[in-house]
Amino acid sequence: MILRSFAGAMLALAIVASPALACQGDEIYSDDFSSGDGPWDNVDWATIGGGKAVLKLRPGYMGVLRFLGELPKEFDMCVDVTYPAAKNPDGGTVGGLGFWFKDYENTYIVGTTPVGALGSFRITKNRFLVASPFKVESALKAGAGSKNRIRVTAKGNTITVYVNDQRIRSFRGVPDEGYIGLYAESGQQEESNPWEFTNFKLTEAPK
Repeated sequence: MILRSFAGAMLALAIVASPALACQGDEIYSDDFSSGDGPWDNVDWATIGGGKAVLKLRPGYMGVLRFLGELPKEFDMCVDVTYPAAKNPDGGTVGGLGFWFKDYENTYIVGTTPVGALGSFRITKNRFLVASPFKVESALKAGAGSKNRIRVTAKGNTITVYVNDQRIRSFRGVPDEGYIGLYAESGQQEESNPWEFTNFKLTEAPK
């Protein structure tokens, strides 16, 4: 699934960082991306194999690589994200996780940019809504080639975001049945920055 990017800036409701264990519930699915045989979308802008999923969007576009398994309203998922090089590392080049995804008018995104910023947004009925504005986080390792673990949990209407096993913030959403997936966005002036994802894991929501 792909759509022209809404681009832009977004993070609020920051909470004091605290240690957290990543994706420790009952496992639903995990993928080391060693092959392309997993239950993921088959699209021309993503490749899976050799231990990673690579999402390479055209300039000014965004895409969600959907996990075609369960459609959980509640979940605990995490993935390692490697930043690409970017002419403008905080200007619309975003990668992360999507959830409650029906289409590009109904989805939530938790994303990070190569400057080490993190934020969340919702797209609904052709409106772009900030759920948690983008803000640089000390827990994120910034710069092209840096790898960070992003974890998102959904329990009821509360979404909690962790980076590198530290709890960063939470916000409220509107739970709905929809896909989860890997998200990438390429800035308008960029040259298809490839986002790399490794070590995906989906478990039951935390108790």
